[in-house]
Amino acid sequence: MQRNIRNPAVAGAFYPADPSELNTLLAELFEKTSQPSSQPSPKAVIVPHAGYRFSGRVAARAFSTLEGQHIRTAVLLGNAHAALFDSIAIDPHDGWRTPLGTVPLDKMMRIRLIELDPTLYHQSDIAHQRDHVLEVQLPLLQHALASGFKILPVLFGQNPAGTYWQCAEALLSLLSDDDLLIASSDLSHYPTYHDAQAIDTRTLEHLVELDIQGLEQHEQEVMQRRIPGLETVFCGPDAVKTVLEIGSRLGWKGKLLSYRNSGDADQASRDAVVGYGAVMFTTH
Repeated sequence: MQRNIRNPAVAGAFYPADPSELNTLLAELFEKTSQPSSQPSPKAVIVPHAGYRFSGRVAARAFSTLEGQHIRTAVLLGNAHAALFDSIAIDPHDGWRTPLGTVPLDKMMRIRLIELDPTLYHQSDIAHQRDHVLEVQLPLLQHALASGFKILPVLFGQNPAGTYWQCAEALLSLLSDDDLLIASSDLSHYPTYHDAQAIDTRTLEHLVELDIQGLEQHEQEVMQRRIPGLETVFCGPDAVKTVLEIGSRLGWKGKLLSYRNSGDADQASRDAVVGYGAVMFTTH
């Protein structure tokens, strides 16, 4: 019996802790995002990580492209939000528990990734213990995918520019056709509703085009404008750029699936919002 299990940190806050309530909510979110069966299967998705009330519909739109599919390992990529550390933290547990059950970690991929560069990758319980950016993706995956998949949770800490390139290089040597990449990132933080729409529209265009250089230039230009309330253009830079780098090398095609911001939620303020986008990448 597995004993080295990470228990959920944000169940009851970002999503329901009760299994029945969670299943009902997930069914509603996925029903609202139903899509044609001819939709190609993604190799990677970029999805938001706020509470399901705000970003659940957008995230479900991405995960609905995976419904019923068999995936070997879902590599969860994010930038740390709850701990400060250097390099890249790999979760050390045997599995992650949610109200829907426990998903095992791909321990072999974890070992192989660390062996590629022990100075860059390290195991850290503390880095993952309280962070929500990867955890909130797991119930959505459990709802969408066929059972039997594993996960590899990867969090970027404080790193020099270009670290994403090293991570992309390593993952390219490990990934199989049966694996899935998930980059967890929200978009603009705390501008007004209409400013967010303008900023995020351009951000998403660069994501779909797999254009890292254009994305970085857009981010720099937007921040220089000192837009009221704006704190960041997107909060998962290393995770997002890792996916874009891999996709660029493999010739993937990007597609925007959904966009909203927190101002679209019922009774939510539009004075200071957070943007949410879902993008998928396919081989054709």
